[in-house]
Amino acid sequence: MKPVVTLYCIADEAGFRLVRGKGPEMEEILNASAEAFDDVKYEFAKGGHNRSGASSFGHDTKSAAEIERPRLAKHVIRALEAEWSKGSADRIVIAAGPKMLGALRDVFPGALKTHVAAELHKDLSDVPLHALADHFLSVSKV
Repeated sequence: MKPVVTLYCIADEAGFRLVRGKGPEMEEILNASAEAFDDVKYEFAKGGHNRSGASSFGHDTKSAAEIERPRLAKHVIRALEAEWSKGSADRIVIAAGPKMLGALRDVFPGALKTHVAAELHKDLSDVPLHALADHFLSVSKV
C-alpha cells in the first residue's frame, strides 16, 4: 500500500510554510514571509499599530491586521494551489490561528477545498520542522 502524502499549509500573519510529509517524515518545500509581497504591509501584519496618527473618532474601522491578513491569505492560497497542481500530494492539511484560518477559508477555491483532510486551529509557524508531526498526528492521522 502506497503511503499517503500530505501537503501541510502552516500560516500566520507574518508568513507561511508549505511542508510535504509521509507519516512522520516531513520536508519544507516553501517558506515565505509577508514582507516578500509588495501588496502586504509587513509592519502591520502581526497587528502593529497604525503609525499614520489617524484616529477613528468612534467609528468602527478595520485594524491594519484585518486589512493585511486577507491580502496575505491570497498569496498563501496561490502558493498552495501551485504546489497542489504538481500532483505530489494526496491531501491537504491547514494549520493557522483562528483569524488567519478564517481569512484562508474566505479565499479558498472550491476545487481545492475538497482535498482538505483537516484543519488545525493553531499557529504552528514557529514550530521547528522536526516537531510538526506530533502536532498533526491527532488531527490528520499522519
